[in-house]
Amino acid sequence: MNAMPQADSNPVYAKNLMILSAVVAGKAVLSVAIFTIVRDIMVTDIIASCILVAAIALLVRGGVLRSSREMEMGDSSHPLEDVVSALKAMAVPLAGCLVCQCSLGIGWAAMLFGRLSVVLQTPESFYCVIVGALLCALCLVAARGHIKNIVNFRYYAILSCLLLLVVPWVGADLSGEAQVVSTATPWGFSESLLSVIVIVNLVGVGRRTFYVTGLIVIALNVLAWFASGACLVLFGDEVANVLWRSSLIVLIALSALEILRDYRLLEKRLDETSSRKVTDEQLVGYRLTNREKEVLLFLVQGRRAAWIAQKLYISDNTARAHVKHIYQKLGVHSREELLDFIESLK
Repeated sequence: MNAMPQADSNPVYAKNLMILSAVVAGKAVLSVAIFTIVRDIMVTDIIASCILVAAIALLVRGGVLRSSREMEMGDSSHPLEDVVSALKAMAVPLAGCLVCQCSLGIGWAAMLFGRLSVVLQTPESFYCVIVGALLCALCLVAARGHIKNIVNFRYYAILSCLLLLVVPWVGADLSGEAQVVSTATPWGFSESLLSVIVIVNLVGVGRRTFYVTGLIVIALNVLAWFASGACLVLFGDEVANVLWRSSLIVLIALSALEILRDYRLLEKRLDETSSRKVTDEQLVGYRLTNREKEVLLFLVQGRRAAWIAQKLYISDNTARAHVKHIYQKLGVHSREELLDFIESLK
């Protein structure tokens, strides 16, 4: 990730994360309130999920959640293509969400049909899930101002969530409260963060595409509940959990491959952009100093602030300050936006 000060993070993206952290925390608190009244975990989850969907729709409709230039896709004259593109863009985090929903469906089926399952559905596990969701909200608040590269944050967040879902396997030999905590808390954190990433992707599309794609996402989640529950009832807990774990392993591999693919694409863009000559005439009006122009040339070549500091015999803090000022003057917030700017110069 770019070595830049906090002020250079994408402001719209940071605002969206701040809003969604409040939504996640609000859903957790609301779930506790609902559970206190109904004393039924499944009913609580369904009601809280419906309220979450309604809240996101209202926030988007009111313009509170909005896209930035980096995320904007917009509606076109081909609505089907827009929906397919939106689903492709969120394929990995959406699949992660569906894996989480499958474990939820297994737990619900175990409660409804009195079947044994390693997926615990007890008041203790419910509260651990709430703790995981609140931890997710705190992490989003802490991270919102430090995100310099949206793409990297997205993929690393997805991979972290998927790896967290492996934690219950490590604690499989535990029993009692230790097993509950090691299973439910990582699940609550991962499910919340993956949902946030999916919502951020949805916010970045056109309004019409948002509603259509959102309905498809909801339908897939409901389908995951029923399919996983039916798998438990028909084939038993062992088969259901083998399928769940297999899908998780595949998702971890896909997420890692996506990170590698993204870096390769970025390196390819850097190679193409570094061969472009940036002249003083092209930068007229941006008020860059001579030193900032030197630093800009190195940034276009993909160099980091630490490398630039050594090359120019300046301190790391001075190099970061130059990078900060360059980003501010050019109106960009990430390395990808900087490359877009360089490619737009004539």
